[in-house]
Amino acid sequence: MAFLAAVIFFTAFSLWPIWTIRFLPMQDYPQHLFLSHLAATYHDPAFNWPANYTVDFGFRPYHLWYLAMAVLTLAVKAEVAGKILVSLYILLVSRLALKLRQLSPGTGEPWGALLLFPFAFNQMYYLGFPNFILTLPLVFLALLDLDSFSLSDGRLIRHGALCLVIFLAHPYAALVYMVLATVWVCPFPPLRRDNVARLLPALVMAIVFAAWYLTSNEASSAPTKVPWGISWWPLRRTVAFYLLPFTGMRISHGCDWMTIAVWSVLAVTLGRLLWLSRVGTPRRLLAVYIATTAGFLVLPFYAGFYTYFNLRLAPFSYFAMVLAMTSVPVPPRSRVGLIGAVALLLFSSSEIHRAVAAETESILPVLSAMKKNAAVLPLIADGSSRRLDATFFSQAHDHDTDYYHLLVGGGVSPTLFPNAMMPVQLRDGSSLPLPDPVATFSWERHGACYDYLLARNPMPGLRAILAEHCTLKAVSGPWELYKTKGRIP
Repeated sequence: MAFLAAVIFFTAFSLWPIWTIRFLPMQDYPQHLFLSHLAATYHDPAFNWPANYTVDFGFRPYHLWYLAMAVLTLAVKAEVAGKILVSLYILLVSRLALKLRQLSPGTGEPWGALLLFPFAFNQMYYLGFPNFILTLPLVFLALLDLDSFSLSDGRLIRHGALCLVIFLAHPYAALVYMVLATVWVCPFPPLRRDNVARLLPALVMAIVFAAWYLTSNEASSAPTKVPWGISWWPLRRTVAFYLLPFTGMRISHGCDWMTIAVWSVLAVTLGRLLWLSRVGTPRRLLAVYIATTAGFLVLPFYAGFYTYFNLRLAPFSYFAMVLAMTSVPVPPRSRVGLIGAVALLLFSSSEIHRAVAAETESILPVLSAMKKNAAVLPLIADGSSRRLDATFFSQAHDHDTDYYHLLVGGGVSPTLFPNAMMPVQLRDGSSLPLPDPVATFSWERHGACYDYLLARNPMPGLRAILAEHCTLKAVSGPWELYKTKGRIP
């Protein structure tokens, strides 16, 4: 009963910052909201969406988030709908903790599962990949479900539904499931006959994935096309990225020492309990942790058109680590310390939410000075946050400009994700030049076709060019709004 109460408390604690601030500290999240709002209001005559974008919803990977948003926005605004789906992610993490409790009646309550809550606010969360993070608890729920998988009853339908949701939510998560399901079922010989049947879902998903990929590998219509290639980050940088949850999401220019201290105490305490209990880690959990961590360290950062290829495995590695620790018995006195440590870590996450949200709110006075249905060029010289690591979250506020399309409405900008899987694409023939980097901006090549130029921390040289061709309309914090002369009355 105490474990259940702790799960309920930490679920509420995790939901608290999501609903008590307006803007979530998720880098790419504003664009996901904007595109969901665009799809929901596409035929509204008040907006000029059809002149600039096409919308193509389908029953295929990456679309589940947008399909869910399309349903929710029938009743609530996109901002609220987005928070509902992010809250669903937290509830799924809670469900995973309860599933671990259900599967360990003979070994006591899995107190280590409480660490799932601070790990829920991982790098992928702050990078703003909402459709991807939804799959994180789902993949582990599917792995745990394999132990009771059967071809002869309703468990087949249940597991098939889980796999379908994972596939439709994010194709990379489907790849992760296929690999981890194989590791889960047959990490060590002999491979028993009943385990062969448990490989069937991964095999079916592999066939479906291959068929989808071979028939839909198209180029994006976005103007900011990403070149094909393969590249790795330096190992030192990769390891630093992995350590971010343990350093308070800051490491390049100073760490959060309170967070480091809490994790250090947790590591010593749980390590000591593991040593004293002499409880072995289940081989399959150890194999999953090794597989996810090895993939994180070995796979490329950039594969094809896809970035963060290896780094997306970091939260899977953390969750696998937690699952491996759930077999460690935690005595009553240590439980109090564990609960206190998790509470401190979640408090730190809530402080990050508040700090980054306050930074985002500085754009609101600028947005209120803009007219709807305008062509907007974001010029982000520095989009970093004071609270998140400036190296790994250097674009923390780059998509804040998408709140214009959400809160004011209509218009177009050149920063749409260069991703052919997106249900919203720029209409063919759109001429929206984007200076990349901002230092290459010139009025003749980039500025003349826009109604507004929205600059964040502009360099003096850029400010001089804008002052020559535009009217300064508003300044708020690091934001400066310029209106092109003669385009909008």
